Amino acid sequence: MNSNFQIEFRFWVSFDGKPLLGKGKMDLLRKIDQRGSLRQAAEELRISYRKAYYRIYSMNKAAKQPVVELKRGGKNGGVSEITTYGKKLMKEYEIIEKQLTDFIQNCKFEAVH
Repeated sequence: MNSNFQIEFRFWVSFDGKPLLGKGKMDLLRKIDQRGSLRQAAEELRISYRKAYYRIYSMNKAAKQPVVELKRGGKNGGVSEITTYGKKLMKEYEIIEKQLTDFIQNCKFEAVH
């Protein structure tokens, strides 16, 4: 039986009660990792630089170590780098995301039509 119902979910990781990492922040971290630039990552995600900067600021403040290092630049612009700690957080997030996705895909929701 084909069902039009889908189970969807969102999750995030908190540290000491402060939101640390969720889908939006992970998308931003992935783009920064690819491009090496917060500005380029923000442009590709179609969010303002200010919003992207605030996401990084809030992650760095919530985490026990910096997640991203932002280096202001000269004529060629700044450089943004995911720290070793940030890469570990990303990897852990991706593992949990895959586990949850696999679990949800095996769940069935069959309501009476």
